[in-house]
Amino acid sequence: MRPFLLPVLGAFALTLGTLTASAQKGGMVQTFMGSTVVLTNGDTLHGPLALRQDMDLLLITMPDRTVRTVPALAVRTFAVRGELIRHEGLLATTRDPLGPGISPVQVRRRWHDVQRARPFLVYPWDHDRDNSAMTTPAFFERLNGGPFVLLRRQQLVQRSTAASDPYLPSALGNLPYRRSSARYYYTDVRESFYLGTPQGTVVALRRPKRDLLAYFPAEADAIEQYARDNGLSFTDSFHLARLVDYANSLRTLAVQ
Repeated sequence: MRPFLLPVLGAFALTLGTLTASAQKGGMVQTFMGSTVVLTNGDTLHGPLALRQDMDLLLITMPDRTVRTVPALAVRTFAVRGELIRHEGLLATTRDPLGPGISPVQVRRRWHDVQRARPFLVYPWDHDRDNSAMTTPAFFERLNGGPFVLLRRQQLVQRSTAASDPYLPSALGNLPYRRSSARYYYTDVRESFYLGTPQGTVVALRRPKRDLLAYFPAEADAIEQYARDNGLSFTDSFHLARLVDYANSLRTLAVQ
């Protein structure tokens, strides 16, 4: 590692520690080794980045070790690479009063999802409040091309598992005992999908198959057949992105 990066990463680690403590109260912190952030005023920022999706806030560690806080209102777009997964921040203790334990870390993230460059866009969002006219700028991860864009937001959720969970022995291997009656809790990542329209609005895909097919009624049968022929799931983010791309291609052919 180049020497001049050490102070910057040290400052980033301090910021990350503060954010992690805050995240344990309910927010999700995603941290990345590198980023490019384009602001609405035309400025471009680079550096390690922490993303608080629950607050739609970026914290960027600048070369002089200062941390710049940027809300979604000031961001046009940004891209990140090299996600840092802090396993110790994802561990939770059992609620079994008879004995402590450490939960398994079960975070559904593929390695290529962690390492690839990931673009984000800003859309006005009603925070899933139906029939609400009030929106605020919010960050959405872009998963495909366009003109209709598959968007994703992620949040941490706590789930429980039994002592018989196959992941549990390795997670508790260093503990002197494990109670078979205990319920162990772990942190997982919940994904929510949306469709970004060419008009700049966001459509929630609460039940991705139902809602996507309803949005493309003329193409619904062809989309379903394409999913069956290619073994694609409407609940997998990368599969769903392919299905939205296919819907785009069908819509393009229809208007030609």
